Amino acid sequence: MDAAKIRRSLLEQHDRIRAHLSGCSVLAHRLLDGEPVQDDLDAALGQLRADFVEHNLLEAAVVRPMLHDGAARGALLVDRMFEEHVAEHSAFWAALAGPTLDVAGRMDDLVDELDAHMAAEERTFLSPQVLHPGALTPR
Repeated sequence: MDAAKIRRSLLEQHDRIRAHLSGCSVLAHRLLDGEPVQDDLDAALGQLRADFVEHNLLEAAVVRPMLHDGAARGALLVDRMFEEHVAEHSAFWAALAGPTLDVAGRMDDLVDELDAHMAAEERTFLSPQVLHPGALTPR
């Protein structure tokens, strides 16, 4: 897969995750207001988690190779960026874990933080300036 296709795939996944976050947020508020929507929220959270897994797997497979430039200093920077990125994903998993009512109580923060995380990805390693057509060219 070339860099442009990878970028499109990751951005499409971001769009799906944002849509699921929006739906989960609405259902979480309704649940916290006492409406009987726990089953609906469970299903929506299941889809959000599945899309998040798919996204994490693709990122894990392509991000580091896309960003490495072969220089030792650059490789260290990319490794550190990737380590921080994985830690952020772990924090999101922790926020998505647990009983539905607990997750509902964390939903507003999760929506804000995950949206900010995806926006930062889009400004950095998913920007066309970084992820250019030669980004995956073997060195």
